[in-house]
Amino acid sequence: MSTSQGTSAVPAIADGALLLHLHGFKCAGTTFAWSLERALEGSLAYVESPEPGDRLDWRHVRDHLQQMEHRPQAVTSHLATLPPEGEVAALKVAFLRQPMARLSSAFRFQVHVQKSIEPVPFRSYLQSRTLTILANYQTRHLSPQEPMDWLLRKGWGLRPELIDLARRDLFVGVVERYDESIVALEHQLQSIGRPLDLAYPGRLNTTSSDTPQQDQDPELETSPVALALTELDQSLYRRAERRLEERLALIPDLEAKLSDFQRRRSELLENPPNVSMKPNSEWVHLPMPVA
Repeated sequence: MSTSQGTSAVPAIADGALLLHLHGFKCAGTTFAWSLERALEGSLAYVESPEPGDRLDWRHVRDHLQQMEHRPQAVTSHLATLPPEGEVAALKVAFLRQPMARLSSAFRFQVHVQKSIEPVPFRSYLQSRTLTILANYQTRHLSPQEPMDWLLRKGWGLRPELIDLARRDLFVGVVERYDESIVALEHQLQSIGRPLDLAYPGRLNTTSSDTPQQDQDPELETSPVALALTELDQSLYRRAERRLEERLALIPDLEAKLSDFQRRRSELLENPPNVSMKPNSEWVHLPMPVA
């Protein structure tokens, strides 16, 4: 595993993109995609599998980019697997969220916004997912997938031992410290000569303030069902927090940069730019991965 703490050695990818955003469900991904749309003036591709939930082998993303006449500067995907270093994009970016908070948000979103599941007690919702690929979802999402993982878990294998947060081409932020994470990411992009202004006026696609709170149970977080769903995610989340602290400690004039970021956010809030998220009709759906 890599032990480098620096950020300046991220390699360029001649046939790839600057950035691959691995969009975890209910992990501030829409907000981040908005910032990419604005910063890159629309040079952002949305790449998914034909069916929701089917993982997309990173090789298919690589091949798609190499065939494009005009390659986007960034790619966002809910379903792409984490590529190895030197593939697809110079920098891979993901965000992790406190696991129970993410589950709570996913529950409210599915019940009240998507209306894809029937309203049930939150505990029942959790119990129904303990033996599915949604258990420790964030660890599965960032786990590099080996051949056996495609056969047994269709690309959702649990491989926490392969998630190297010290990789020079991998940036993992923390949703609960989103602004600090973005400042750290901006610093890394600056260090490789590709600065981006990733400020945003406000969070997008949230459900915390405008939907009923049916999932408040202080004892639920330490219950056996919660541990079955989140134990590995909790460990990964703590690792990401420590890695973020390491990144922030390397930034000169951190407080000034955080203050400047809030100034940019305020300016966007006062004068909202005309930024459009691509509709589903403009997403690219690549073929299923080969088993």
